[in-house]
Amino acid sequence: MKIWTLSLILLMASSVVFPGCQPADKNTETRDTAKVDRPKTNQSGETSRAALENEIQTAMFIETAAQGGMLTVALGKLAADKANHRGVKEFGNLMVKSHTEINDQLKVLASAKKFKLPFTLAPAQSKQVRQMAKMKTAYFEKLYMRMMVQYHNKHIELFKGAGSSPDTAVSNFSRKYLPVLMKHRVQALKIRGEIN
Repeated sequence: MKIWTLSLILLMASSVVFPGCQPADKNTETRDTAKVDRPKTNQSGETSRAALENEIQTAMFIETAAQGGMLTVALGKLAADKANHRGVKEFGNLMVKSHTEINDQLKVLASAKKFKLPFTLAPAQSKQVRQMAKMKTAYFEKLYMRMMVQYHNKHIELFKGAGSSPDTAVSNFSRKYLPVLMKHRVQALKIRGEIN
């Protein structure tokens, strides 16, 4: 539990989490990941602190993974279109394919937990994508690969922490995709080395 909490705190300190922008569907009960309801009380009327902490950590994990995944897909599309370097272009395509799959599975997890996910990039992320689209190709390629190494470093730590979650669905999800993220980091480091 301490590793899980520490990983989330460290990740949250190093990145900004943006609240979801999706309107609530009136036909289904969902919770905004930025607003976590308190768990039910036990027989003596006390709220389980561990249950509350797990609920908050789950919401933070889902929100952080969703925002990072959407940004990775958007930048991957941009890299696939803009890059001249074959490795960067192929890596961009890989990010679109792989992280779309991860994002789709994250939606399933969020739905099971009755959380709603943001469905668009946060304003700061959209601005970042627009700015990168205007960059000269050589500079874009270097920045993109540097960002992908940093992104995967942060999210590997996030997924490692989530792997020790007492919530089985969260820990299974993170354990399933952690090796994928680690493989992406190795590929990103290799390509970054080639273009520098």
